[in-house]
Amino acid sequence: MNSFLAPLVAAALLAAAITPVQSADASTQSIVKKEVDCMRSYAADPANNFTNYAPAIGAPEVTDAIHSGLQPCATFAGGAKIRSNKFQVAQYLSPTVYPGQIQLIIQGGPSAAFLVGGSPGLPVPSYTAGPYVARFNPATGAQIWRTYLPIAPGQWIAAPSGAVVKGGWVDVVIGPTIYKLNPKTGKIAASVEQPVLDGDAIDANFDGFAISPDSTGTILLKSQNRSTGCTVQGNQAMSACIAQYGPQPVTTVVAIDPVTLENITAIKLSQPIAARPTLLAKNGNTEMYLAGATRGVRVIWDPKTKTLREDTGWQPPYLLTGQTTGDAPVPLGKWVIFNNNASPPVKAPGVPICAVAVKMTNAADVHRICPWGKTIPAGLTSNAPASFSTDPQKSLIFMQDMLMGGVFAVRLDQSTGRMAIKWSRPDWRTSDYFTAVGPSNNRVLSSQYLSSDFPSQVQTGSWTESVLWVDESTGKTLAQSAVNGPTDLGWMAQPAYAGRWYTMTLRGTIIVYEPQKCSTTVSRPVSPLSITKCPPITPGVTG
Repeated sequence: MNSFLAPLVAAALLAAAITPVQSADASTQSIVKKEVDCMRSYAADPANNFTNYAPAIGAPEVTDAIHSGLQPCATFAGGAKIRSNKFQVAQYLSPTVYPGQIQLIIQGGPSAAFLVGGSPGLPVPSYTAGPYVARFNPATGAQIWRTYLPIAPGQWIAAPSGAVVKGGWVDVVIGPTIYKLNPKTGKIAASVEQPVLDGDAIDANFDGFAISPDSTGTILLKSQNRSTGCTVQGNQAMSACIAQYGPQPVTTVVAIDPVTLENITAIKLSQPIAARPTLLAKNGNTEMYLAGATRGVRVIWDPKTKTLREDTGWQPPYLLTGQTTGDAPVPLGKWVIFNNNASPPVKAPGVPICAVAVKMTNAADVHRICPWGKTIPAGLTSNAPASFSTDPQKSLIFMQDMLMGGVFAVRLDQSTGRMAIKWSRPDWRTSDYFTAVGPSNNRVLSSQYLSSDFPSQVQTGSWTESVLWVDESTGKTLAQSAVNGPTDLGWMAQPAYAGRWYTMTLRGTIIVYEPQKCSTTVSRPVSPLSITKCPPITPGVTG
């Protein structure tokens, strides 16, 4: 058994989750090699928006510049045909418990897995040690090294951002400071505080790590801000302090040298913006798309003149009366897709989430689909902490509402901007992004599956959830894990190498999942038992 597979099998046996099967060693090596070769080819095509990111499988927030969620090189259940097989899901816990919870998992390849911890969007009262980056064994979740990131006393700590960039460096942003870490040792190679043009640096958090597809790989960040004088920690500080301390400062956008991390330039936007940015190469420039308080926002980075500017000629309205600011917009072909919320409650009757398609070349060309209708039932509200995900190869949009419940797959007509529902799953409730994995003709869509009583349990953190994998074309269930305790809302079940998936529990552990094809000769029961399960092995047949 080679060194790559040994820790995987050892950890699985320890957790009583997986029984090894014959030829797993060779098949795993073959799968990983195909994934690595595929990612190198996929990332090399500028159309796939991986330029200047490490060519690695990962989650929507930390890979491609548009955060689509599409990972065609990732493998599901060994590459099994999804329409002719049944599946079960093995799972096991990391042996390391990471203090202050885990906020991000980012990957630089099959043996390079990292996480950011200690910087939760919702503070953990018992944890005060501060943010850190750790490298872990991608097969087991066990820690290899951990590096704490120095921050100023009293610094506002909100959800972090980061990525593994081209060349393998680990870049992470906490507050106003960006850090570059050596992936082998964890040593901090550089750290630079970025300028904040409105408000104080101690009240700013540069979120939404984004890398420009320009020739140098300029890093583009935008700030979140809490009101001056506020001492509340976590993401809720953006809204919780306005009544006492006044409006938030407006957002700063910065361009950063990817090698030295020194600031190149910075501009102040016309408003505060909470959600993260997405980027797209356009006419030699880089366009940053953001969800403003009432209208869409576009910022232009010109790598030749090294300037940033807010594009005042493109400000599409994307909210209906009764809706509130949306999450990060997602470019999709010729269009930008916005979502929206109705939480916190608004003065007018709330309106559920819609998908809003705006043409990149004409801000007046706006189309909307509202599959939850125009009225929120009494006692409910509408919210999606994660933005919509897309399959750019098929012009598909995946919509979710964690409080109303339900998931919709929507097809966008690139010629007209009109949208139509392809399939729906009223039973599926998720707060997370979606990830689509595998080749176009065998593609699987996945996200968390929250318990039906989630809305009544969200305040106590007592809900349960599983991970669901469906046929992207039909929404039909393929595999579903065992039911587990809660994970961080708004993050994601994310793909890794060799068919593994990760979630991050509120206890500070990683759950590693392995969807498996059922077979009369090699399948074995898993523990805990997944919701989809393989039939008993035929007596007398051995694997």
